[in-house]
Amino acid sequence: MTEAGLAASAAALAAGYLGASLQLVWRQSRPRREATGLSPALYGLDFAEVRVKSRDGLELAAWWVPGGRERKAALLVHGLNASKGSPYVLPALPVYAQLGFGVLLVDLRAHGASPGGRTTLGALELRDVLGGLDWLAQRGYPREAVVLHGWSMGASTVLRVAAGESVRAVVADSGYARLSRLLRQRMGPWLYPGAALASRWLLGVNPAAVAPEAAAARLRAAGTPLFLLHGNADRTVPYDHALRLHAAYPEARLWTLEGFPHVSAWRHPEYAARLHAFLSGLGGRW
Repeated sequence: MTEAGLAASAAALAAGYLGASLQLVWRQSRPRREATGLSPALYGLDFAEVRVKSRDGLELAAWWVPGGRERKAALLVHGLNASKGSPYVLPALPVYAQLGFGVLLVDLRAHGASPGGRTTLGALELRDVLGGLDWLAQRGYPREAVVLHGWSMGASTVLRVAAGESVRAVVADSGYARLSRLLRQRMGPWLYPGAALASRWLLGVNPAAVAPEAAAARLRAAGTPLFLLHGNADRTVPYDHALRLHAAYPEARLWTLEGFPHVSAWRHPEYAARLHAFLSGLGGRW
């Protein structure tokens, strides 16, 4: 083959690779809309449907479960392809209610009943969580009186939010430590570079910059209490991500769930008791 032919072949391969990468990111960034039909009423809790404005102006669907007299609140954040009514989110509600927390549950952008057509796996969803904190602050719940609790993508997002906000504590269930690492594990070393480039072009997101493990280190420096939960049989977000988060914050509480898959801690018989122990152990005045 001539040099011109080789160059043409190389150009065609590169174009094909980039085209496939763009198609992959375009397809994977469109989450499924979950509609479970479940709500806080499952646990006999009163709630109101509210709207929360994200930092970039999206009107997000949310539920507010009123708390007790103490001005303390929790913001619960679901993961990819899920919603505020997900079966793994709602079981935390009775624990917070028993302790007198008001609870805000938000549908992230492009999920549940919220607007939007694309997910960024936590990169821009940070603006949704910040909007939730704004909503709480406007109703008398300062950052220092709020616990952030997230699952999967939501766990990684609340870690990054908490690193820049003086929240009371963080609960992170099955979160990734670094988005670029997770995507490499899921896609492999050949597909990831093209997908990362396509992510920048299509979504304006650099996966390498989404690093909850760096946020965990900042939480450690600030002394913000952190509870990590992760099943060591997780095939969606491998367990090594929990180990990396814990390495960044060795004093954090890590509950390794032996043989449990992704976001399944709620199925463990000790789930409510362990969450209750962490929250009640925060102590002090709210």
